[in-house]
Amino acid sequence: MSVRRAFLFSVSERYVVMGANFLMVAIVARVLTPEEFGFAVVGAAILAVVESFRDFGALSFIVQRKELEAQEARTAATIMLATTLLIAAIVWVAAAPLADFYERDGLRPYLQVIALTLLAGPLTGPLIALLQRDMHFGSIAIINVATALTTAAGTLAMALLGASYMSFAWGGAAGAAVGAVLAMALRRDFWIFRPSLRDWRTTLSFGSYWTATGLLNKIYDYVPSLVLGRSLGFEAMGLYSRAAMVSQLPDKCLLAGLLPIALPAMAAEAREGRSLKTAYLLSLTYITVMQWPALLLLAFLAHPVVLILLGDQWLGIVPLVQIMSLALLPSFLTMLAYPLLVAAGGVRDAFLATLVAVPLCTLVAGAAALYGLEAAALSMFATAPIQTIIWLHVIRRRVPCQWREIAGALAGSIVVCASSAVVPAVVLALNGFSFELSIPAAIVSAIGAVAGWALALVRTRHPFRSEIDHMGKSARSRLAAARAAGMALLSRRRLRARGVG
Repeated sequence: MSVRRAFLFSVSERYVVMGANFLMVAIVARVLTPEEFGFAVVGAAILAVVESFRDFGALSFIVQRKELEAQEARTAATIMLATTLLIAAIVWVAAAPLADFYERDGLRPYLQVIALTLLAGPLTGPLIALLQRDMHFGSIAIINVATALTTAAGTLAMALLGASYMSFAWGGAAGAAVGAVLAMALRRDFWIFRPSLRDWRTTLSFGSYWTATGLLNKIYDYVPSLVLGRSLGFEAMGLYSRAAMVSQLPDKCLLAGLLPIALPAMAAEAREGRSLKTAYLLSLTYITVMQWPALLLLAFLAHPVVLILLGDQWLGIVPLVQIMSLALLPSFLTMLAYPLLVAAGGVRDAFLATLVAVPLCTLVAGAAALYGLEAAALSMFATAPIQTIIWLHVIRRRVPCQWREIAGALAGSIVVCASSAVVPAVVLALNGFSFELSIPAAIVSAIGAVAGWALALVRTRHPFRSEIDHMGKSARSRLAAARAAGMALLSRRRLRARGVG
């Protein structure tokens, strides 16, 4: 499968998954309180940390290995099974102490359901890794969409039945079960589950760096929320987590399809001996022309977006969303850093970069969270540039590229971003520079931003325009082929009808 076709499958899947999740959150946010969302944040934080441990990099090892032997794949699956069983047992036992630490008795059953949910991973993960390696993103899309729809439906049903915060735990368990069944139905390579530890040294050598890197990143992601939960309570934790969710909308809406295929695609480029620098610079161009205007627009429209998505009880997070949206602008340089380095054989370099950046940023974020919600959000203006500088230094060692080449990749996107902000800025000025925009004003801003974006895309001859043209031609050709096939089928039916007559 080509990278472009894989991207289209991934984008389609991510939009369906995202739509299901947003619909679920929009409804549940009107049923549950911010404090009840706090339980979900603790559960998500623990799940994110254990996810970093449980496959021990085994799945990424399968994807990036230049020549994958069956024995190596079986070893990777065995390691994932062993670590999952161990971690599930640890989470189950640790549920009671964690509930005591946060002084929330309800946290114990929540974490115990999560421990059971983890057991589906060793059935799903290795098979999806094989699908990723072979670029079979159509099958992956089916699995992920079904999992997301089941999770969303299960969570909604449980919430409406009065299950409170446990709705998230039971919905996640249902989705994991469906994902495991579908993975085994669509990729019947059950030989991978035959236990083997023959190549454990090779797998663990790769996995140790991968796991440590992932663990550090997950800790950093959740430190502000966990500190807020301990110092200010679960309501503050719930508010911060929802603000983070809304501020990440541009990445999830526009870039979600790119990230899942990044490692398989770059690993394929490396196996073919092609330049990773060209792919990276082009990726930066595409990312920034979509991400920057969207983040800026979200900062303008934070009030109506929060009102529509979550309801008026969450309007207190509007300033947090605006701060986070602007603070995320430098993140474009690091989005593909890890898959790029892994594909280039620099998994150790990625770990060292993380080892330097994450503890420093975690200290800044954790200390800021002690001073409240806005301080925690403002800390991102310090942590984002720190990570960008460190990661870019490491990337340029493995994939040499000049500063002028990076600047050249970004120049067109800067103009496009500025053009997209003109109409929203005018609407804001006409509203007395108040961000409490009405829904009609928000719609005008959004339409004007898209129009300004499209105009600048054409005027600057931005490379992303050719990608849009290609997708348009592909869609038209598929439509023409479908129309021709339909006409041919209709003609055959008419001929058969005449023959019968």
